[in-house]
Amino acid sequence: MALKILLVDKDEEWLFAAKEYFEKLLYQTTLVSNGKDAQVALYNEKFFAVVMNAFVQNHSGVQVLKFIKSNYPSQNVIMITEIEEGVDKEDQLSVEKLRKMGATEAIAKPFEMDDLKGLLEGHQSVGDMVSSIPRRKSLGPEEEVDLGDEKFTSVKIDEFYTSQPVLFDIYIKLRSNRYIKILHAGDALSKERLDKYRNEKNVEYLYFEKKDLFKFVKFNSYFAKKVIANEKVGGQKKVKLLQNVSEKFLEQTFHEGLKPQIIDQGKEIAESVFELVTKSEDLHKVFKSYSDFDPNAYTHAYLVTLFSTSIIKQFEWQSKTTIECTALACLFHDIGKMKLDPDVAKMKVDDMNDEQLLEYKKHPEYGLELIDGNPLINNSVKQIILQHHEHFDGTGFPFNKRGSKILMLSNIVCLADNFVHIVQDEEKLPVEALKVLLSRREQLSWYNSRIVECLIKVFVDPDKIMKDNHLPSNSRLVSNKKVS
Repeated sequence: MALKILLVDKDEEWLFAAKEYFEKLLYQTTLVSNGKDAQVALYNEKFFAVVMNAFVQNHSGVQVLKFIKSNYPSQNVIMITEIEEGVDKEDQLSVEKLRKMGATEAIAKPFEMDDLKGLLEGHQSVGDMVSSIPRRKSLGPEEEVDLGDEKFTSVKIDEFYTSQPVLFDIYIKLRSNRYIKILHAGDALSKERLDKYRNEKNVEYLYFEKKDLFKFVKFNSYFAKKVIANEKVGGQKKVKLLQNVSEKFLEQTFHEGLKPQIIDQGKEIAESVFELVTKSEDLHKVFKSYSDFDPNAYTHAYLVTLFSTSIIKQFEWQSKTTIECTALACLFHDIGKMKLDPDVAKMKVDDMNDEQLLEYKKHPEYGLELIDGNPLINNSVKQIILQHHEHFDGTGFPFNKRGSKILMLSNIVCLADNFVHIVQDEEKLPVEALKVLLSRREQLSWYNSRIVECLIKVFVDPDKIMKDNHLPSNSRLVSNKKVS
């Protein structure tokens, strides 16, 4: 069943353009041009969302918003505002003011229809997405298409999970900029068709358009929660499934920016990370043997998240809030690299000249700049991002902080970040990377010794490791208690 939306705007030309756009996306639209008619429509029908210009007449958009919050408090309302020339900034009806008034979302003109689409999708549940896709009675035909490679993203065919019916078109790649659509949105997921491409044609990857990343992440985040809660499923499958979700989430973040609905998805993933590290009893076995470590930046951020939160699990002061906060910070810890020169962002630190290194060392500050004004991200997350390259001995950056002046969680992320670089850059299994880390004694001074111990405890019995490896003289074991 198509999701119903109510479009309210004084500009009839815009209304009809919006109607055409959203009906192509399978929404059912109702159009009104004033506030009074909007209230009548709400009385007569139920809508998934109301998209309303704040400046409509015969009951303003703000008056209608108040009416909705009083009578239909669960109604999604996306308010549209316009910057008025000659009006002081503090007197403008800003996006922030409309959100404080109770709007679910707000957006200022001018904007692209795709921006509005993103806001609507951000509040769809998995059930909404599945129910709004029209079922096809038979599989759609395979179609060759010419689309640029930059429009697509990929997932391994053996790791592709989706709903019945599929939420978006699925492709295989023939060559550069040339694809075959093998499943249409609304098709039943055909195991036979996938097996044909996997087994007969040796296809390793499936492709879908980046515009559908939100749907992929939304469904797979939901699916990951179910799998992580299932005690019969092993840790390795849980770790891999969450990796797929996290990588596509980060790709979406770098593609679309830190939109509110993306932050919300990040928080959902952080909750799943908490469930994974606190409920999976066999993680230490997984870490010893796990080897599917793609060297890309998205995998890096996920692994830093996984090891940082696993380290925190070993501390007495651990909590659900602390683990989820750190997980969110880890997902975004390198977000500041978006502001670096692309060539510098891709380089290894050892290959940089002095000028490039100076620019690279600004990325924690750039990261803070990108998220600092975001009310959905708390100060602890911001401080972890800013300090994730500070060293316990004062040799880090950007501010050469030392000791207790560095947030403990930041130093944990610093250790996990460097540990994951050993795994990825030197192509080591995690347990081998641990031995490399412990052998580099001059670098152990970068971290609080208790954090190093807790990384060791992620893998093996700490009593055994103390017999075989040198630990700092002030080392003391920390008992592993359950999260409260």
